[in-house]
Amino acid sequence: MNTRKQVRESLKKRKIPKLKQDQIKAAKAYYEARGYKLRNTYWHRYYTGVTGVFHEDYVPLDIFRPYIGYKLNEKQQWPALLDKNLTYNLFKEFNQPVRVVQNINGFYYFEDKLVSESIALEACNAADKPLIIKPTLESGKGKMVEIFEINNNQTTLDGLSTLELFKLYKKNFIVQEFVEQSKILKSLNPSSLNTLRIMTYLREDDVHILSSAVRIGEPGSKTDNFSGGGIFCGVNESGKLKAKAHTKSGDIIEKTVSGIFFGEQKIPNYDLVVKMVKSLHVKVPYFRIVSWDIGIDSDDLPIFIEYNTYYQGVEIQIPNGPLFGEFADEILALGRQSH
Repeated sequence: MNTRKQVRESLKKRKIPKLKQDQIKAAKAYYEARGYKLRNTYWHRYYTGVTGVFHEDYVPLDIFRPYIGYKLNEKQQWPALLDKNLTYNLFKEFNQPVRVVQNINGFYYFEDKLVSESIALEACNAADKPLIIKPTLESGKGKMVEIFEINNNQTTLDGLSTLELFKLYKKNFIVQEFVEQSKILKSLNPSSLNTLRIMTYLREDDVHILSSAVRIGEPGSKTDNFSGGGIFCGVNESGKLKAKAHTKSGDIIEKTVSGIFFGEQKIPNYDLVVKMVKSLHVKVPYFRIVSWDIGIDSDDLPIFIEYNTYYQGVEIQIPNGPLFGEFADEILALGRQSH
């Protein structure tokens, strides 16, 4: 119900026209043939209005979340395994942002050791580079994700002391060194860490890429979230950006504010990115469909940021089209199976 309310508001706000009757019939027939009753075509209308292209096999959020996400991903596993503090144990052999201090259930950790709050404060105050602090259990849409520096125990966040900052986040948070990103990605928007959102599908034969896009923050923004006003640009199999990108407000653009054309850019070492997400996915087989956030560091190497298994952004269909591609029939069939 919440997803329907959200999409209706978007339709109204953007004044997106209604679908044609033959488009409505095609969408409903597509899902009916695969065992689903499409109760509304709000999402088909939304994606068609935003992209200008109709596809009968767009995946509505109110089918993805209750059927696909629920049946293909073990729901009882995701709250614990998605704790951002635990990814350093789950994915310890992969490149990740450098930890400074972790708070897990109110306990402070420094260099994998349980420490007092005073030692945690000292570790942060000793850092002489930009830091990032964020909640580890839930920071969707960039909520409470902040970049800051510390000078004489004073942070650049509203003049808060380091202790006051800790108290603001209470518990279950992490302080990391801010990732210095690749020159190519930084050129797209210097103020934010611009990341790849890659959705993968785990099968018996391999891990397959369903969709890949780069998320770019708007000028001045610290986060790259599309929902927060950022830009979504599709990425093809070779790592090259598509010529046209999309904004949350509905604009289709070909270049950044600074005049860089998307279609002329390529993700450095994209083959290593693909290798990384495939290797990451087999570590968490509880989840058959995962959306990964991957950065590219200053050495042009992929760096794991976080992963999503339940609240996944199916809006990646805006730059890339229908979500499941060649695996649509297979995945939709799995969504209809009982455990």
